[in-house]
Amino acid sequence: MAKKAHSRVKKHRRGCLSGCLVNILLILGVAALLLVGACVLGFVEIDEATGAPQLNIDPGKIDLSALPQVSLPELSGIDAGSLIKWAYGVSREGMTVKVLKAGAGEAILVCCDGYTLLLGGGENGLMTAGQLLLCGAKNLSAAAVMGLEDGQMGGMKTVLSLTKPDYLLFPDSQTKSVDYNIMLDKAQDVGTQMIAANQGLTFSLGRATVRVVGPKYKNHTDERDDGLSIRIDYGQTSMLVMGTITQAAERELVSSGAPMDADVLICAMGGDEAATGSVLVGAVTPDIAVMTGESPANSVKVRLQRAGCEVYTVKEHGVMTLLSDGKTFTVQP
Repeated sequence: MAKKAHSRVKKHRRGCLSGCLVNILLILGVAALLLVGACVLGFVEIDEATGAPQLNIDPGKIDLSALPQVSLPELSGIDAGSLIKWAYGVSREGMTVKVLKAGAGEAILVCCDGYTLLLGGGENGLMTAGQLLLCGAKNLSAAAVMGLEDGQMGGMKTVLSLTKPDYLLFPDSQTKSVDYNIMLDKAQDVGTQMIAANQGLTFSLGRATVRVVGPKYKNHTDERDDGLSIRIDYGQTSMLVMGTITQAAERELVSSGAPMDADVLICAMGGDEAATGSVLVGAVTPDIAVMTGESPANSVKVRLQRAGCEVYTVKEHGVMTLLSDGKTFTVQP
């Protein structure tokens, strides 16, 4: 009996040791994933001399305490409500724009005075939602579906589930795909108010003004041209985020008389050669252009550079931060 008891004690000790080792490995694995995620988003950089990770934060521009909850005035029937608190990476003063990695799609996170707006759900909703979480955005004031492609709407469906935005802006189209209906059903399930956005719809995001500049018409032959294009003005600065539209729809917007001149241009379709034509570039005259796709067209990049534009790509620079103080935009690749 003594030998059996002694054997059980040994097995118990070995079991405890194995369990501890498994737990330690799991903890190390999670820590490694967090470090990799932070490095990808640019919050952590590796010191070239020592190889040690360093937090890439400017203390003068970040307040880790909770941003104050402010009341957003109601304009055009939209009240974005009070918004989330950011963890880091956001200037307390001015407007912060995070250009996230979104595969072939786009995901642009805008924060102003504690309110947040997501433009596009990206190709992979889990990837987008994970980046939002690392940015500290657990909930959103509003989100906008920028295109009717299944990949974009599939990504937004996941974002809706995890961030539960107060409002969802979407293009109203006769094309009602399976993903389109699933996305709207998901918005209803999580209590998000849905708004079919038309050209001219305007609302406030803190001190920023958000305006839907396109589409001019609905039910295009090419369903991509039904996608939304959105302009954001903050102080004397402006940014134009193009939906998944082609050059034909770009010419339509320019001729419609919508305000197109902007300091920053987020190119349509991630920088695909089917969009960002010379007519649009001439109307916007941007100082900064961002191409969010995995394979941006070199011809588009050259076109923008010849127009005197400084071009950034997610493929080359990764997640980027654009900051506006109301007078100028600066980019932190």
